[in-house]
Amino acid sequence: MPFTDVNEGDWFYDVVLYAYDNGLMTGVSATEFAPNQTTTRGMIVSMLARLEGVTSAEDAGFADVAANDWYATAVNWAANVGVVNGFEDNTFRANDAITREQLAAILMNYANYKHENTSARADLSKYSDAGKISSWANDVMAWAVSKGYISGMTATTLAPQGSATRAQVAAILQRYLADWRFCCA
Repeated sequence: MPFTDVNEGDWFYDVVLYAYDNGLMTGVSATEFAPNQTTTRGMIVSMLARLEGVTSAEDAGFADVAANDWYATAVNWAANVGVVNGFEDNTFRANDAITREQLAAILMNYANYKHENTSARADLSKYSDAGKISSWANDVMAWAVSKGYISGMTATTLAPQGSATRAQVAAILQRYLADWRFCCA
């Protein structure tokens, strides 16, 4: 592993190694992974597009995604296949930090795109901040928690509006892919 900011004793060492070895994530430089840096919406769709081997996509029409943006192909692919939606103002906001509930929605949309069973749901009432989940995200959070892809930030909190760090995303993707590859390979 080339990253000087990821050490063997770190909780995220194995998940970062997995994400790097499987080509899901690269560093922010040749020697830095930035495990505690916030993950953006553009980064998430880029990871999924890499996973799918996407190299081109038709313009999805987002007002804030230019053809030469580094994430444009991934965003356009993800929108065209139903993995992501934009916002009501016709923007995608690729540089915005992704919230945990947005990540759950993208993962569930991706699972549906892959024709996976997304019927499982967890009871979220044990989380004291379950009421902070956006109304559109209750179902996707219940699915992601039921599958173990997203777990509580603590034993009693989900932090649905909180952002996801690069290390957390590496862990979530590893859990998702291990489950998917085990069940559907």
